[in-house]
Amino acid sequence: MKNTNQEGLKYQKLYNWAHTLITSGVIRNMDKFPSEPSLQKKFGYSRQTVRTALQQLEEEGLITRVRGSGTYVSYEGQTIDDDRPRVGLLLSYYSEYLFPEVYDGIEASLSEKGYRIDVAVTKNRLNDEAVYLESMLKNNVSGLIIEGSRSAFPNPNLRLFEEIKKRNIPTIFIHNHYENMSFDSVEMSDTRSAYELTKTLIEHGHRKIGGILKYDDMQGIARYKGLIQCMSDYGIKYDDDCIRWYSTREMEDKFGKKGLTHIYRHTRECTAMMIYNDEVARVYLEFLDERGIHVPEDVSVVSFDDAELMDNTDVKVLSAIHPKNKLGYITGNHLLRMMDDEDWQTKNYAYRFPVRINDGNSVRKL
Repeated sequence: MKNTNQEGLKYQKLYNWAHTLITSGVIRNMDKFPSEPSLQKKFGYSRQTVRTALQQLEEEGLITRVRGSGTYVSYEGQTIDDDRPRVGLLLSYYSEYLFPEVYDGIEASLSEKGYRIDVAVTKNRLNDEAVYLESMLKNNVSGLIIEGSRSAFPNPNLRLFEEIKKRNIPTIFIHNHYENMSFDSVEMSDTRSAYELTKTLIEHGHRKIGGILKYDDMQGIARYKGLIQCMSDYGIKYDDDCIRWYSTREMEDKFGKKGLTHIYRHTRECTAMMIYNDEVARVYLEFLDERGIHVPEDVSVVSFDDAELMDNTDVKVLSAIHPKNKLGYITGNHLLRMMDDEDWQTKNYAYRFPVRINDGNSVRKL
């Protein structure tokens, strides 16, 4: 029964992700949909689980399979509400475990007030951010929700953001913000979350702590700050070689077999690892398991997002909880208030979620 429940949960996650991608307009009518093998690799699911999800999408008329060509989106969307005022939602990713719930929260708050959401995804590319911002400005959006691309660096699209301010278009960032711009944002408390996770490791006797962190997003830098601040406060020696960095462009290489082996060679003396998020943690734990290295018996692991991606194991990664739906809903509500406020640029609409850690069992007491 347990296996059946696990398969059902995984199928539902995949279905929800795909359903939201299609109905929100991230993937549009006649766009090619990811293949079965690519979905198996992305989610780590069985062929049957992927096929079950695709079958339901096909039965609902959201996708069409063309023999010898592939699978395509067959959803044209709603046209009767085209006159509704629009809000632009610009995301850097559409991760399988965050995007559906965050989007549902945003959509729930904005649809109550009659707004339509125009969604675009930059895939963390600044050139794409510029293209989508220009398009949204031409469409005269009433407001903008933006997840920054390569947010660890100063943003070069300053002219577009100055134009947004000049037109007085209410704009709020989600998950991150740009240091060289003055827009409010709704975010996790990343630095503090990392501090608390590191504190847990130290209190469990760990002194050799490593990490796998992302350097081109603000979240990765903030989590690094929390890690090193806590180690410093507790007098724990820091070893630069134990922190392995990656960027969006390097993910395929870094998390292939060769890249993961390289990471492990540099961190195998560590008794504990902090991972950038649960998606990367899942990949790393699978790599360790293939080599007979077990969590938490051989190495302890902490992470971020509380995504519960490790379905086929008794290990639940100790993770800082991402508010998901609530984060989206609060962001939408803050934007609604901003759109009713002519002086939004002089007010504070920022929000930071308090730190919450799940009840994971991936940390061993030494």
